[in-house]
Amino acid sequence: MPKTLEELGQTEISELINRRVSIFTPEDTVSRVRGELLMTGRYEAIVSGGGKVGLVTIRDLLNAEQQEQMKVERIWTAQSPVTSDSWVKGVASELVRINVRALPVVENMKPVGIISQVDIIEALADCPALRRTPAKDLAKMPLITLDFGEKIAEARRLMLEKGFSHVPILKDGKLVGIVTAQDIVQAFSSPSIGRSRTGEKQGEKINRYPGDVSGIMDKTPLTVGLDASALDVAKGIRDHKKSACLIVDNNDVVHGIITPHELLELIAEPVVEPELPISIVGITGEDFFERAVAEEKVRRVVERGMRMHPEINEVSIVIKKTNEGGERSRYQISSRVLSPREQFNVSEEGWDLLKTFDTMLNALGKGLTKAKRDPQKFTRRGRGRESS
Repeated sequence: MPKTLEELGQTEISELINRRVSIFTPEDTVSRVRGELLMTGRYEAIVSGGGKVGLVTIRDLLNAEQQEQMKVERIWTAQSPVTSDSWVKGVASELVRINVRALPVVENMKPVGIISQVDIIEALADCPALRRTPAKDLAKMPLITLDFGEKIAEARRLMLEKGFSHVPILKDGKLVGIVTAQDIVQAFSSPSIGRSRTGEKQGEKINRYPGDVSGIMDKTPLTVGLDASALDVAKGIRDHKKSACLIVDNNDVVHGIITPHELLELIAEPVVEPELPISIVGITGEDFFERAVAEEKVRRVVERGMRMHPEINEVSIVIKKTNEGGERSRYQISSRVLSPREQFNVSEEGWDLLKTFDTMLNALGKGLTKAKRDPQKFTRRGRGRESS
């Protein structure tokens, strides 16, 4: 029976849960999970062990080589489960907030099923209110695409680096298909998936995903026109069992893509991004510009760095002033940027406070964009070179 968005939001997910799922342990092999996902067409499977419960997904399999020997513990992600009496609105909000496709469901502390974006979209397809929302208002643009003759390995690389699972395929600028993470895993589902061979350089290993995307793509992707509604998209995803919908014009030119994530935003609570906490200690009104100006400068630098290090959650800057004879003061500025797994430190010294502050920020910005792999070692100490 059709429901309003409000009625659906206040429905218990017990009506939507997929309970026909296998439950794996961290000690199971990745190949077992792969077989289950390919057989059922699901994107994710439950993993339970060590007092934790979570999921392993198709995209996790993209980055898993030697799957016959690899254990699930290497690739699964533990998550906070939801209960079967949770409301749809709350679950949708959590899926959007942490940007995942599904959550495990528990009853009496034991995993019993999965609630996914797709499960909720199937219910959304019965909400006539979605007819009032233009599909193009939800679409993600600009879109990353690949040419008809591009290699499968390139599609896999994009998915792993960018964190998405769909790549539209174009020929002469027009849509001819779409490649998904599931297509790649399906195509290389034999034990030799990701098999390596020695390269030209001694010790070099090259992962081989041979072939062009044209050989594995879905040649009949779900599409809607520029005037379609969100309801058209939801119904299309449900009825055609697709995981994304492309918006195209009459010339088969792609204008955007809609995945279940975008549709879920219609029912989820708006995501409120917490403001990055910035602490600046040592500023005095007589020898520095306003604190708000300083904080805004820091915020701009760190937020650019968060494109590479999105988990940054704390920034502290300490300014120390010393009088080294006469009436002049010398300044030492130390900054520390923290995330749950990373730390970046930069220090600068100089006679001119504003100039030293800007030099420190410049060094910090460069460090945040370059220190991609061993951030603990990124510690910069500098001394101002202004003439004394």
